[in-house]
Amino acid sequence: MTVNQGLKGLTISSIAEKVSVSEANLYRHFKNKKEILAYAVESIGDGLKQNLKKIKIMRTKNPVTLLKKLFNLHLEYIETNEGIPHLVFSEELHKGNPDMRNKLFNAINTYAREIELLMKKGQEAGIICSEIDTHAFSFTMIGMVQISTIMWLLNNCSSSLVTDGMKLWNSLEKCLTVKKK
Repeated sequence: MTVNQGLKGLTISSIAEKVSVSEANLYRHFKNKKEILAYAVESIGDGLKQNLKKIKIMRTKNPVTLLKKLFNLHLEYIETNEGIPHLVFSEELHKGNPDMRNKLFNAINTYAREIELLMKKGQEAGIICSEIDTHAFSFTMIGMVQISTIMWLLNNCSSSLVTDGMKLWNSLEKCLTVKKK
């Protein structure tokens, strides 16, 4: 399968070839392509959870530093797993499979709630501007990942997603933090 073929062009045979296993071996673990895609969606949610775990064990407790690291980890995760945006943005996922779409929806909402909690901690500590709507910010942050990813894909992944995306973060961070007088 090439990226141009989309998920509709994805076959068990092409998956088996890409991961260097036999089709029979794939069928031992999955009934069909739909099951493989459902597993991929679950893996995306797991990847986001892993990123959250990584920031929770960091020594710093500065919420802005943690949000920045989480944003960076999210970009790194996508850059090292180039197929993620093709699945997440696919028509097949959005129109053809409500169960997978709901799993992805729930994973994103769980992730957004964790971002909100970090934001609230920053507001309570007087580090993050108290007028910022934490719910709206969580989706702004996710949206920045999304637009960075789209631009990266449109540019044939020819630059660093992380480097380009962090430029957005650096600008947002200036708007996010309380200015000391």
